[in-house]
Amino acid sequence: MKKLSEIYGNTLPKFNIYLLLLLSAVMVGGCSKTVYMMPAPAAISSGELDPFADTPEEERSSDIMVGYATNRKPVGAKQSRFYTRDFDQDVRLGTAAVRIGDGEKSWEEIRELSREGVRKEQVILSMDHVEELAVLEANDSLDTLTPEMQKVMENFSRYINKSPLKDVTVYVHGANNNFYRTAAQAAQYRHFTGRTAVVILYSWPSAESIVRYGTDISNIKQSVPAFVRFLKLLAKHTTARRINILAYSAGSTLTTESLAVLGRDTSNPDRQAYKDSLRLGSIYFAAPDADFDEWVKQFQSYEDIVGRVTVTVNQNDAVLAIAQEDHRARSTQSWERETSTKSRLGRPDLDDISSADADWLINQTKDSKFDVIDIDPTSIPGLGKGDHDFWYNSPWVSTDALLGINLGVSPGERGLAERKGDAGGHIWYFPPDYEQRVVEALKDLSVKYERLRNDSK
Repeated sequence: MKKLSEIYGNTLPKFNIYLLLLLSAVMVGGCSKTVYMMPAPAAISSGELDPFADTPEEERSSDIMVGYATNRKPVGAKQSRFYTRDFDQDVRLGTAAVRIGDGEKSWEEIRELSREGVRKEQVILSMDHVEELAVLEANDSLDTLTPEMQKVMENFSRYINKSPLKDVTVYVHGANNNFYRTAAQAAQYRHFTGRTAVVILYSWPSAESIVRYGTDISNIKQSVPAFVRFLKLLAKHTTARRINILAYSAGSTLTTESLAVLGRDTSNPDRQAYKDSLRLGSIYFAAPDADFDEWVKQFQSYEDIVGRVTVTVNQNDAVLAIAQEDHRARSTQSWERETSTKSRLGRPDLDDISSADADWLINQTKDSKFDVIDIDPTSIPGLGKGDHDFWYNSPWVSTDALLGINLGVSPGERGLAERKGDAGGHIWYFPPDYEQRVVEALKDLSVKYERLRNDSK
């Protein structure tokens, strides 16, 4: 069996179970339910990139609008929905407005604070309003939509057609999250594109408690049919050029299992035509909490129907260490003996997969469509050793996520450096001069961006 360093360049740290329990207690006691504006991505705080210069006039306010889809059960009137922890197979679509600060700031004030890497005080994001617009019931046909759903799809397409890149990005959140937090994170992503990207949150029914992590995993697995139907709905009834997915933490399990369902669908013998019909673009797994061994098998089933796939890896991720211990404990209690250590995709152990799968994965890292990014806390400024939330809290990583998802370009084109493992696997990382490299990369990418804008008109 090959060592982990052959792909990722370092070995999996050993965690004492008592340390994990301590970390879990700290997380339970210290987890804030309030969302604050993330630090400006490095490309923006450096002054090299100002996405807000192109923000449409109608978007220049303290409210960030995002679309949403959810299989949470609702409470309240459609014009002021509240979504609960309870599970449903119906998918409800609508719009949410997330407010920056107290809502009294001018656009120039918002633009200025949005370009700050370090702020004097935190800026709270709050939910202004939520409006449910249509419901896709579990047995509804995707061929003939209700008038309400047809109108929602037409509105999504209208925003997509106005967007420079003509794509839609679906944000799939992690465990221990309520609807407000997930909407706020999706809204942040959209905000830092200058509000030119079309972003739709997919909010699955989290139990909203770290001690109910097992319930979250169960709800994720039950949500797969609903999420698959939602992706098919977007592909069939919107004008999106590509459907990108940003999957964070446990949202990666929902994403990969749903993509595997699509990948194993053999109803269309013409695989290229099937891929073209789905229009799946960039798939970005941020700190992914998914079974590493199962993910490899799933990825094999859908790698030919998606665009670029990115996996970020922090071998010291404390949250994923806790998740691994939880999954390992559950597997040892099952009737079938598990040989896997249940390592997570974002903190993988190569001993969890067969030699054949390891060889396949190493070869995939040499492919132009599959990227593994080493998130090394010793080389990325401000990143804590055990950090899990780096996709939005690290200005370097958030820059890379925005460029990778929106432009679909290789890590080398967006300023990362490359190294090779012992077996020849290609690994990308953030070099010490990343901020200088990304400035140079942006000069080239600006040309590509303009070309994409012109091609999509």
